[in-house]
Amino acid sequence: MRLRALFRDPAWVAVVLVCVAATLTVATLIASRLLIPAEQATIPTGAWPWTADGVVVQPLTPDSPFRGGDLVVAIDGRPLADWVGDALKPPWFFGSRSLGGTIAVDVVRNGAPVSLVAPIQPFPMDRLGGAPLGLVVFGATALILALALIVRRPQATALRLIVLGVTCDVADIVAWETGLQPTDFVARTPFLYAFGLAAVFSLVFWSSLIHLLSTYPVRARWLVRRPSAVFFVYALPLAALAVGAAVAAVAGGGVLAWIDRLGALNAAVVSASIVAILVAIVTGYQRTPAPRRSQVRLLAVTLFVAAAAVLVLISGPIALSQPPLVPRGTTALLALPVVAALALAVIRDHLFQVDLLASSRARIVAAREEERLRLRRELHDGLGPTLAALGLKVDTARADAVAGDASAAAATLGEIRADVHEILGQIRGLARELRPPTLDSLGLVGGLRQQVETLTAGSRTGVEIVAVDLPDLPPGVEVAAYRIVIEAVTNILRHADADAATVRLAIERGVLRIDVEDDGVGVGGDGIGVGTRAMYERAAEVGGELVIEPGRLRGTRVTALLPVGDRSGEASIEPTSTTGPAAGIRPGVVGPGVE
Repeated sequence: MRLRALFRDPAWVAVVLVCVAATLTVATLIASRLLIPAEQATIPTGAWPWTADGVVVQPLTPDSPFRGGDLVVAIDGRPLADWVGDALKPPWFFGSRSLGGTIAVDVVRNGAPVSLVAPIQPFPMDRLGGAPLGLVVFGATALILALALIVRRPQATALRLIVLGVTCDVADIVAWETGLQPTDFVARTPFLYAFGLAAVFSLVFWSSLIHLLSTYPVRARWLVRRPSAVFFVYALPLAALAVGAAVAAVAGGGVLAWIDRLGALNAAVVSASIVAILVAIVTGYQRTPAPRRSQVRLLAVTLFVAAAAVLVLISGPIALSQPPLVPRGTTALLALPVVAALALAVIRDHLFQVDLLASSRARIVAAREEERLRLRRELHDGLGPTLAALGLKVDTARADAVAGDASAAAATLGEIRADVHEILGQIRGLARELRPPTLDSLGLVGGLRQQVETLTAGSRTGVEIVAVDLPDLPPGVEVAAYRIVIEAVTNILRHADADAATVRLAIERGVLRIDVEDDGVGVGGDGIGVGTRAMYERAAEVGGELVIEPGRLRGTRVTALLPVGDRSGEASIEPTSTTGPAAGIRPGVVGPGVE
């Protein structure tokens, strides 16, 4: 049932589909190189040395007929531009062709034309045994770490984004470190088209970082206000690349010049994404409450330095049609530690939350025992003696009645009546403390409306309660929901300086969702007060979660997700829109409107 609930989540399905596509791309890249022989020359991906006449290559082995700096202009007597143009048209790799044992290649070497006969051989294994393999292994390690986390917390948005980013970056690493070969265009190998997809996954990687930084550790206001706007985080870079590619195609110069422009265009889009990431790092740190800044400070600095280095050393120069200041593979080397740092930060944050949850449960158990002791004292020291005295008075009244002293018996019965009323008051008080009586007489919504009307009497803040067809709820969930809403409304009235507030209750996939939102002063950097901690603990006690974050426009929003079970008897807590990395207690965002 849990897996079925996940695949009803469109965001989860999208992440899975993209990760599967990226993984298949990696498999295609590696399998193509290992299984399809080619000439022993590669196109340097760092410099991206395309011209209107051909492309510069580097030899893969010492015995290769190619030399560093050779400009390949024709293959088998046909201009390279024609081969490239054909490869970019349907049927793509479905029209692949065999290369044979050798291939004739025309190059320009040191300004002079040279004709070569290049043997078609398997891809050299030492090419996969050097630094590129180290990067791939590093990427695979980060991917395994991310997958291990997502298996444990599949609904955590931050972990989903880490898996998405790592998977896409691994595809980019494999493509750029393995490199294109001129005969990929001649043979129409699957590697050629997988290489093109890797450029798309590179943009998805940077977009996922923007998305993650807008979500973790505190959601950006624009994301709270319009969760659907996250679509544009991914769509805009891809659209910019597509539009730029169309413009570059009509700029003239032939297909080889167009491919050359694509490299600069892709780098420009990446550079713009990195600038957005730098802005997201700064603004994300600023909106993080003071109690949590120490947890994310090192991560923020690491992210900023790594992203700035990629921008200055690699993507920026390429976007300006200049060679990068460091090898192109350094991009992956700089990018993957960013993902690893994010994973470590999420682990640290999750451990902090687990610790807080454990301590909260310990306090809940302790409070429950104290409540039992208090009830025992009330019953033993309060009701017990009162009932004992009542019994003695009954005996006295009976004796007076037997003796014929009606006036004395009447007086004693009057005392007994008063004692009974006192005992009933004590019992009602104890019952009220255990469970609000209005929940039984009016139900959750009716009880909330009655109590909220009492709280807001004489206040300028109007509170609206919106609830649609709530079914019968488990008693524990009903009490927790009542206490959370009343505490949230009380905080609004005390601290938020709000004109209006709205309480919404609805059942979503076996979960009671509670949203309490106001238009007051909003969240700030205050610590967690007693009332706020009590709300977290109420949610945690019934297996739910609670999040406090900025409102859609202004003010504060409190969201609680309390599992109530579905028809199958199971409930699954879905992440609140695009929330942070863990369920349970989330003590990260507490503002002046919260006690």
